[in-house]
Amino acid sequence: MSIPSDAPVPDDAIGEHLDSEITSLHAQIASLKAQRSLQTAALLSSHKSNTTLSRLLASKPASRTPQSVPSDSDPLLSSASLQQTHAQENLYRACASITTFRIQDPDPNAVDGGKVLGIRIDVSSHGKFVRPYYVMLNKPFAGSELMRIHRHTLPPCIPLSSLATQHLPDPHQSGGVVKGKKQDLRMFVRSLRREVIGYHNRTSVIKLLRKEFKLDEVSKSSKGKERERIIVDISAADAEAKQVRIEWTDGRIGRCVVNNCGEVQKCVIIGEDGRDREIERQILGKDGHGRMEGIAERLKEGIY
Repeated sequence: MSIPSDAPVPDDAIGEHLDSEITSLHAQIASLKAQRSLQTAALLSSHKSNTTLSRLLASKPASRTPQSVPSDSDPLLSSASLQQTHAQENLYRACASITTFRIQDPDPNAVDGGKVLGIRIDVSSHGKFVRPYYVMLNKPFAGSELMRIHRHTLPPCIPLSSLATQHLPDPHQSGGVVKGKKQDLRMFVRSLRREVIGYHNRTSVIKLLRKEFKLDEVSKSSKGKERERIIVDISAADAEAKQVRIEWTDGRIGRCVVNNCGEVQKCVIIGEDGRDREIERQILGKDGHGRMEGIAERLKEGIY
């Protein structure tokens, strides 16, 4: 039985179509805003633009009365000043990713008179800086310069306790005298930064792998030919993102172990017929220690 062409369209279908269009428009607006911001930053950072802006700034009068009308170049000069400040801040954060500062604990009963040493760690991910991480240390041991972690804002997946035990060991009292191993604050901070950067790099690579196989895109029916989806899911199997879980459409499941340097150390893939050692070798690479970010390329060589 054929449905007449003038049959009323259900309200649910119209609502879903409108919601889809609104979502698509919001995504286009966000993309255009990001492109505008990127193009503005590129223009204001170029040598020719800086020369022109310097000439405009030099030609402006030193003083201006409040009643004077702003010129057409004022918005451009203001944007250039903000861009220069932003670029300088990013330069400082990139070149000096670890900074220290002093904090005064307002608690009147705080140890060591409330003196706290703050450590800030800056990390960039996906082309921008994430929220900084902070570690606060104090000196709770009377008559000793040894330090201990007071507060921190690090995620639970960072092995802070083990690093502190290794580089900032707690002292022990012997005969009323505080004794302990020598602490190495510099090595502690360097090791901590290495762990934080490694964690963000691994999570970023997992997102890129998902993007390579279009796992986060909504499948749409189209007339054009598209490659059949082979990978169903790629995700982190643990909190530290040192184990990557890969699932295929035919039911095979693999797990890769990655070290702090981003190298794939081990890989196991199991399906209905047992282990798939050929795909395991592809993921590991020719030398057996392929990079994590090259997993997608090595898999595509064997799939397509």
